[in-house]
Amino acid sequence: MNPIVIDLIRHGEVAGRKHVARGRTDKPLSDEGWQQLCAVKECIGRVDQVATSPLKRCRLFAESCDEPVLMIEDMQEIDFGDWEDKSADEVEDQTLLEHFFDSPCDFQAPHGEAFDVFSKRVLLAWQTWLASGTGEHRILLAHGCVIRVILAHLLAIPSKNFWNIVIDPAGWTRVSCLQGEKPRVLFINRDAGAICKV
Repeated sequence: MNPIVIDLIRHGEVAGRKHVARGRTDKPLSDEGWQQLCAVKECIGRVDQVATSPLKRCRLFAESCDEPVLMIEDMQEIDFGDWEDKSADEVEDQTLLEHFFDSPCDFQAPHGEAFDVFSKRVLLAWQTWLASGTGEHRILLAHGCVIRVILAHLLAIPSKNFWNIVIDPAGWTRVSCLQGEKPRVLFINRDAGAICKV
């Protein structure tokens, strides 16, 4: 049996202000962000299925691909509540913000989603998709925190080290999953603009 190869891709640059908490805020890609994802997809080539978060910065590009598209509701980004569309400097409770970066596992922004709830929904969606999705080569187009949760799970990285995983806009990560064996992470956060062959 051949392994399932999953390419995890973070959305590219988003239209609007930069360096803000953009969880459920639903803005599309900028022109630059679209070109970033085009470069990644060109490197990867054709796949069997493209799964995507329902948010515009992922979904609209996925829907432009030729392959069958599967929208997975639970792959959308964490809800930052009152912090949505705010920069770090604009967050009123700086102590809570520091806590988010120091120990995200028990974090919850005001009126936002608890990190443990977010993590559980992402991992359940991941495992369900692996078991029921289509094809031996798939793409998941998602968000920075979503991809970090998946990688932390696969690599058994403690949640306190969550932010040690760097996932840039349009960062490309590849995972190989063979039934009966632990998944293998082949590379993390590759820049398709610099390398176009794998």
